[in-house]
Amino acid sequence: MFDKRIKLVVLIMAMFVWSHPCLAQTITKFHAPPGAYATSWVGNSFGGNGGPNGYGYWVQEGANAMDVSPDGTVLVGVDWDEAGRCAGLYKDGKTNRVLLKAENLKGGEGAWGWNTGNHAVAFLGDHIYIANTGKKLLKFSWTIGILNSAKFETAVDTPDMAIGMAARKQELAILYPKDVEIRKASDMSVIQSFPINGAKGITIAPDGSLWIIKAKSVLRYTQEGDFSGVKVSGIGNPTVVAFDNRGRLIICDNGPRQQVLFYDVRHSPKLVRAFGERGGILSGVPGVVTAAKLFALRGAGTDSKGNVYVCMNFGNGPNGNMLLRSYSPNGKLRWQLGCFSFVDTFGFDPNSDGQTVYSRTAVFHLDLKRTSPGSEWRLIGISLNPLKGSNDTRAKYGCTAILRRLNGHRVLYTIGQYAGGYDIYTFDNPKGYLAHRVNGIHGDNQWAWYVDKNGGIWNGDGPNQTIRYFPFDGWSGMHSPIYDWNNPHIWKWPKGWQLVRRVMYDSSTDTLYLTGYLDGQNVETWGVAGATARRYDDWLKGWRKLKWTIDLPRDGNTGKQGPLTPQAVDIAGKYLFAGMVMPNDGKQLVHVMNLSNGEYVGSFSPGNSTGEGWGWEDMPYAIQAIKRKNGEYLLLVEEDWRGKNLLYRWRP
Repeated sequence: MFDKRIKLVVLIMAMFVWSHPCLAQTITKFHAPPGAYATSWVGNSFGGNGGPNGYGYWVQEGANAMDVSPDGTVLVGVDWDEAGRCAGLYKDGKTNRVLLKAENLKGGEGAWGWNTGNHAVAFLGDHIYIANTGKKLLKFSWTIGILNSAKFETAVDTPDMAIGMAARKQELAILYPKDVEIRKASDMSVIQSFPINGAKGITIAPDGSLWIIKAKSVLRYTQEGDFSGVKVSGIGNPTVVAFDNRGRLIICDNGPRQQVLFYDVRHSPKLVRAFGERGGILSGVPGVVTAAKLFALRGAGTDSKGNVYVCMNFGNGPNGNMLLRSYSPNGKLRWQLGCFSFVDTFGFDPNSDGQTVYSRTAVFHLDLKRTSPGSEWRLIGISLNPLKGSNDTRAKYGCTAILRRLNGHRVLYTIGQYAGGYDIYTFDNPKGYLAHRVNGIHGDNQWAWYVDKNGGIWNGDGPNQTIRYFPFDGWSGMHSPIYDWNNPHIWKWPKGWQLVRRVMYDSSTDTLYLTGYLDGQNVETWGVAGATARRYDDWLKGWRKLKWTIDLPRDGNTGKQGPLTPQAVDIAGKYLFAGMVMPNDGKQLVHVMNLSNGEYVGSFSPGNSTGEGWGWEDMPYAIQAIKRKNGEYLLLVEEDWRGKNLLYRWRP
């Protein structure tokens, strides 16, 4: 089941020391932990392997725009993907390995992803057009249907950042915040333009007319900018327009319907098809995923055979995730690909024995009988209501998701890249997955937070160098967990602490763990876990006995700050896990220490199935660990470089 245990090659020549009141030991190299471990991943259809920077297989981290080629290739654009896949090509459940790049442009890199970051893309025969966020219109040639064939040709300036684009009959229609331009596809020169305000989507009909989204309607214009008097009204929230292979107008209705609507517009517009279950992810058991339930509609189109393609994203680029589906003409799911991770860390449902995982927006089932990397996970739920997402911080920012079961009810806690406390969510239906915010606690420049298994919230860097504890006090009549924010249990920092950066509490042993900096230690940077960890026994009993002190490992950073301390720590079973800020020799390490005495046990390093490069751990809570009933340990680790969470499976 597991990778053959092999010794880890020395990854860095850094050193860390652990100490005990009676003894100390120096570790001069890192090695694999005892037993066997395997590397997998959760949250992306592909693991990120296939090459170094600029090459590889993963689904991009978000979607702002989409177009479909008649052959069935889908082009998805986004303004930011951490590893630069801002224009992804997808066909038959596969993606391109060679990324689209417009390198060496005059003026340098004005958009992320080798100048391809965008809000507007289009196919036109054997050419691809990208209107990037740096006010450039890019033109690529490609061999139709060959995913790795795109080659950059040329670029021209645009007057503003485009928010939409369509192509047909050797013409491009480009939508800006206040204007529409018609350009020749051949040399991208401007034919004509006209002013327009409040538009948010554009497409070109087979007869050359323009259909433009304004407010809750889609209006027909001539290419000269004259409104024809024809419109489709009463759409809940139209987000995208296109035309299908039969000349029907497609409108993505991201309002209460959550459907893709098809209109015959040859005469007076007439609705002829509503694709997807009415109400989308809100229908049936809310949040439970099925092939017929759509949500957060960001794009739709068809190929020449009538296959339907739908792209979903909660907005805000890579923070909004991405799910791309292909359906047969009669609505049967053909394939789907997705990415549900950016600057995110997922969390385990403690009642599931590691088989259910929550992100800030989604829920996954892990089939832990599977052993092929990346095969364990599948999407089962969406927790973010697409009708309320724009007002929910989960749609705006990446975060760590922590799931607790309190008196039989699920509670989701989220904490962001700069920590500062929790937003607290409960679930609308006991069998569903949609969650809404009910409470929260926040504090500026406070990094040390923890939710214990009983729902108690700990803050290790409270005001005036204090540790604060807010017990879970039951449920209110409004189905909200009760916390007395004004009357926490408070203790001064134990002797010797200059700065506390992380706190963890094990209620089964009444043990508190603190990490940070002791008096006299150098605080090398903001946000990291710190140089030292200490264990205190019998904390709530009042004894608060110091059991051990250890120096935490450091990474291979060679910058002016020097090697950095860990970014994230967590406890599970018998072990303390510490994830590093930066990769060492290209490997993102997680170190393991024994909770009984602080001894170094070993280090995890990701396998090649998850890529040939790994990003920083950006999140202060970038690790979540659990011990299963069979003794196996599971660790989820943030990996935003190619949009996933690493999953380590370890049998000591």
